[in-house]
Amino acid sequence: MIKILSGPLSQKQDPSRVAPVDKPELDLLERNEVKAERPSMWIIVFYNDDYTPMDFVEFVLRTIFHISTLDALALILAVHTKGKGIAGTYTFEVAEQKQYEVLSIAKVEEHPLRVEVERV
Repeated sequence: MIKILSGPLSQKQDPSRVAPVDKPELDLLERNEVKAERPSMWIIVFYNDDYTPMDFVEFVLRTIFHISTLDALALILAVHTKGKGIAGTYTFEVAEQKQYEVLSIAKVEEHPLRVEVERV
């Protein structure tokens, strides 16, 4: 037997339908505002070694870190005299990606360049 409906279904006609729940304790003006925090910053540190050529390090600093030639040479000399130098400060994901790019190029060129990511 087929039952023909005469009009649209309302909540009274369909008992399985769920009614919206009113919560009087929640008000749009009283909600807690969540403030975004700044991400933690990480530095990329180049370490000195006696085998990687300065030209290669300069190339890496110019192409991956977009450092000018004079700034790259100054950083190379600082790394050579102090033992290490900071190439940049980034969020963790960006710093990790730049470290991976540097180490990949160094591996292809067979240079033992050491680059670490450290928290500020």
